[in-house]
Amino acid sequence: MDGLDRTRGVRLRRSAAAMALTGMLAGCGLVEPKQTYEQAYEAMRPDAMAAMGEAWPGVEMEKESADLEECGGLDISADKNASKIQQGVTYRGEVPAEDRRSIEELARAVGERLLERGWRNGSATRSPGEGDLEFAENLPGEVLLDMEKPGVHGWVAVGAFVDSPERHSVSLNLVTECLRNPEWEK
Repeated sequence: MDGLDRTRGVRLRRSAAAMALTGMLAGCGLVEPKQTYEQAYEAMRPDAMAAMGEAWPGVEMEKESADLEECGGLDISADKNASKIQQGVTYRGEVPAEDRRSIEELARAVGERLLERGWRNGSATRSPGEGDLEFAENLPGEVLLDMEKPGVHGWVAVGAFVDSPERHSVSLNLVTECLRNPEWEK
């Protein structure tokens, strides 16, 4: 019976070591999310577009840019390939002159609607008691609010800017993390 106990102990130690290694690899970013860049973008887009429309009625938003950046390959290499993609799409518009909200109010309006849809403030610097939303950047004439949807590998950056004392503009950027490209090597 003693031989069986030793064998079982060896298996338990090996299993524990394998689980510890898996945890370390996941913590170092070596275990990749199963989500593709397309899935992350499509998981964020409907909420972001609806929140933008509700918060900024009368603002004509135009797609300013849509970028796919190759980010696959070794982290230490400058040569990147299309095995992974980071997608970024930017919408921008001018706020009608009759909308007298401050740039902070404009950005918070989208953030509040995303909170209602289960999103969270993406600012890593937020501390308890400061409210539900904190700006990632709050500069004279410009604010930026980052929002994250739980379970989705990406974020939305809501921006508002002072163009002139009477004019404000707003932007909404949907950005995925560097994620698997399902079209790679098919």
